[in-house]
Amino acid sequence: MTERIATAIEALDDFDIQYELTPTDTVIEAESVHEVFEAAAAAHDAVTGGRVITSIEVDDQGGRDQKAHDRVAAVEEQLGRPPRSDA
Repeated sequence: MTERIATAIEALDDFDIQYELTPTDTVIEAESVHEVFEAAAAAHDAVTGGRVITSIEVDDQGGRDQKAHDRVAAVEEQLGRPPRSDA
């Protein structure tokens, strides 16, 4: 599984996008939704053999320039601490 994820991530490096791997998914940000779809398709196609599942959720807020890290920072500011626990 790890090798397949790494292969998909490497495919994203061919695109002018920002991405971040999380424990449960990969967040992709780009200037247009078409770039996101193209990058996701390339990552999907890069993984060969066996079953490949690609799920896409699009959050497109036209005219709003907010990145994923901005959302995390806003929650952090509201909490007054990082939004995580080391327990």
